[in-house]
Amino acid sequence: MSTDPTVPPAGAREHPAPPSSRQSARRWRGYRRATVATIAVLAVAAAGLGFAAVLRGPKLDTASVNLAAVISRDGQKLVLHADQPLADVTAEQVSITPSAPFEVATDGADVTLTVQGMLDYATEYRVRVQGVEGASTGLSGTLDYSFLTPDSEVYTLLRQGGAAPAERPDDQILRSGVAGGADARSDVVFQAPRIQQFAVAGSALAAVVIGDDGGTALRLSVDGGSATDVHTPSGGRIQNLHASPSAHLFGFTVNGGAAEADSSGRVYQNALFVFDPFASSGRAEEVTGFSGEPLRVVDWAFVPGTSSLVAQGTDQQLYLIDPLDGTEPTPLGRHAAMLGFLPGGVQLIVGDGEQVSTIDLATGAQQPLDRTVPDVDPAFYPKKIVTLAGGLTIGQYDDVDYSQASPIVGSVIMASDPTGTRELYRPPVVGARVRDFCISPNGQYLAVETIPSDGVSDGYALPGYSGMTTSLIDIRTGQSTRGVPGFQSDWCA
Repeated sequence: MSTDPTVPPAGAREHPAPPSSRQSARRWRGYRRATVATIAVLAVAAAGLGFAAVLRGPKLDTASVNLAAVISRDGQKLVLHADQPLADVTAEQVSITPSAPFEVATDGADVTLTVQGMLDYATEYRVRVQGVEGASTGLSGTLDYSFLTPDSEVYTLLRQGGAAPAERPDDQILRSGVAGGADARSDVVFQAPRIQQFAVAGSALAAVVIGDDGGTALRLSVDGGSATDVHTPSGGRIQNLHASPSAHLFGFTVNGGAAEADSSGRVYQNALFVFDPFASSGRAEEVTGFSGEPLRVVDWAFVPGTSSLVAQGTDQQLYLIDPLDGTEPTPLGRHAAMLGFLPGGVQLIVGDGEQVSTIDLATGAQQPLDRTVPDVDPAFYPKKIVTLAGGLTIGQYDDVDYSQASPIVGSVIMASDPTGTRELYRPPVVGARVRDFCISPNGQYLAVETIPSDGVSDGYALPGYSGMTTSLIDIRTGQSTRGVPGFQSDWCA
């Protein structure tokens, strides 16, 4: 007889396992089968999803655009980034609404649109790229993107009266949004007695203020703070104040006053000065000609988007000068008149009699500027004509009746291009007249200064009139978005 306790005696019956053991075994086998089945299903699903992703057409992942830049500078870029590399996209596949000219380029998963010109203020743009193909799959999709450009601001000068009475409210500089609507408002950002003119450079505002003795002083306010005096030549008359918002610079001319640190006793004659509102010196510096010689200017302007300026000497010679780098001026040739810049670029418009040309300050190239003179009533007197890109010409014309005490009895602003002539603006009140107009930095609007029929001169050296307003006119449609009090829009400075 075996003594091994694990071996049952001969003829003994083997007892079945307890019911609980058999049930546990069955449950374990079922669990393993369910787990294997689940893993198989997940694997098939994952493979299906991966296969579907491979076969899916391109979709937009992200997009980037500098909203402040697209309304202020030419050649800005909108980048659409897809979720996979793309085949080359053509311009025919791209639409921008409202319409804007562009160039398109493809690099990997990026579609880059380079906008030619500047976009409109406070406008929603919708971009669609149709039939975009994946570089690996050949499957197509659509990229959709929309963005809202910011509104812009315009500053105006509100004069409160003339030289008398002695006690009267301060003159004010107002800031207004361009877009109209129920929320449109104008805020006072600066005030002082007898403001002659002003200019704005970013968060800094400079104003030429007339003193009780008739002399002029330059006052500066930064970030809306209290105004301080800028050191300028003593006894000099300050005129022709302009600003470069991008470079945060101001400039002006001075007549009269003895030149400082000049033993010859030189008196300033149309001398040009610039100053940095954030410089610790608080002083304006003279802009000189070749070898530091004094430069007498009859006209000048900052080059948009730069710290450089163009000055016209008394001999009609034009000079390109960067007052910050100390280099010698670059002659640009003799021209009868400076007529501003094409919006969004560095192309200077010059006039020589009937001939109008542009000088590209980046290359020095000069070429004629095609323009179509508005077809108007011959009795209208042309006062100001501005030419823009694409042959668009805008002219201000006065209706003159010399039998009247006030010869100018009305005004009209006309626009002309190769398709014809159209009226842009006419004062809505009979007898009102246009004093001046200028164009918004993006070329979208006119700022039109209107004198009411009963307007009275305020007696300043740079005169305004009581009740003056500035209307903002969409150049494409001729519609007025809003009117704001005052005149001398900073778009003109």
